[in-house]
Amino acid sequence: MAERTHYINKLQDHLVARIITPGKLFVYWQLQDEKVRFICEYFYIPEEQLTKTLRLYDHDSRKVIHEVVLRHDVSSWLFKGIKPTGNYYVELGIKRSTETFFPLLKSNSAIQHNDNQLKVGKPLSPGWAGKVSTYTYYENLEGSILK
Repeated sequence: MAERTHYINKLQDHLVARIITPGKLFVYWQLQDEKVRFICEYFYIPEEQLTKTLRLYDHDSRKVIHEVVLRHDVSSWLFKGIKPTGNYYVELGIKRSTETFFPLLKSNSAIQHNDNQLKVGKPLSPGWAGKVSTYTYYENLEGSILK
């Protein structure tokens, strides 16, 4: 049962924003390639012309603060120099042209306060975090001992 839950979590798309220090917002995500291919086919976008983009928004004004065009193999980003008292969220999407952005995932809200107390909406960590050391990814294998 635990292995099934782990497998489902590996397939679930997500976009998580975390304030790691005042002024720095770390974002990581997982988005299934099949979904991206489906959207490309629907909008008649050749995959080689696909432009994955992250947008950082001010939560209160809903204005785009920063936009990042991503390389194909990137699954995390660090925004630096954000206001220390801001309320933010991030969207991951694709661009059809310089003017057209199609959002695919939206993150949780990440809030910074003056008193350096950092608050972040759920989820706080990915499902695989407890199974990773500095160098190795561990899986529960059949016959192994679970602790």
